[in-house]
Amino acid sequence: MQAGATRSWAVWSVVAAAAVLSGCGADNAQFTTPARMDEGLVVILPGIEGVSEMNLDIRRGLVRGGVDRALPIYSWGRPIPIAGVLINQMDFIGNRLEGIKLAKMITKYQDSHPGRPVYLIGHSGGGGVAVFAAEAMPEDRQVDGLVLLSASISKGYNATKALKRCRNGIVNFYNRSDAALLGVGTSVVGNVDGVHGPSAGLEGFDPARAKDPEEKRLAYAKLYQIAISPAMTGGGDPHAAATHPAFVANYVVPWIRAQAWPAGRSTIASRGR
Repeated sequence: MQAGATRSWAVWSVVAAAAVLSGCGADNAQFTTPARMDEGLVVILPGIEGVSEMNLDIRRGLVRGGVDRALPIYSWGRPIPIAGVLINQMDFIGNRLEGIKLAKMITKYQDSHPGRPVYLIGHSGGGGVAVFAAEAMPEDRQVDGLVLLSASISKGYNATKALKRCRNGIVNFYNRSDAALLGVGTSVVGNVDGVHGPSAGLEGFDPARAKDPEEKRLAYAKLYQIAISPAMTGGGDPHAAATHPAFVANYVVPWIRAQAWPAGRSTIASRGR
């Protein structure tokens, strides 16, 4: 156990160092022009590292795929070098508060741009915050959908409330090769929801069971889960694989642009696992 914990902290430290070295700004201004805002809103939520090449790549992939909506990168958590990364991963109360804050921002956008589509794309820890934001939407409001990329939220998390706040649902891209961070790391440090164990970004969310309440079973009919393979991403770092521009353009954009889910082009989508 001691050796496993040491390895896990080492992995998270590498992520922290990479975040500091990235040193990139979100440069949201050019992607939140009035023209783009009038087309709709796609909020990109980074992982615990904050703004980095990974989330900038997500936006590049959306642009490559022809998404002309507003594409802000929403930086959540504490911008503290090195230590802030681990704090962001472990602060499950603060992470929920970030979701509430984002939900209020989305509601204001919907007030000023009624009828426009709203999607949230969350990578790693940002996937958990995206779920919290959906849960925090007012009862009379919905977002159109969530796209989770290697999300650091526990696989047993009950997504019923979030699904009920999504018109189309949630699509969860998970990667079984990402065990160092989303298996070992989250078992020791915990997911952003505070639960220690494998993430939904590693194994997928646990599906609804026949014995579950009808409310959950109905909500989970809008949960789509897709296993990421090297053939889809081109290989490389498994935790960053789902952020590659080509992957986003080919596999994420169809969900963002579809009028209804499941997205026609993503025929590999399936309900449950």
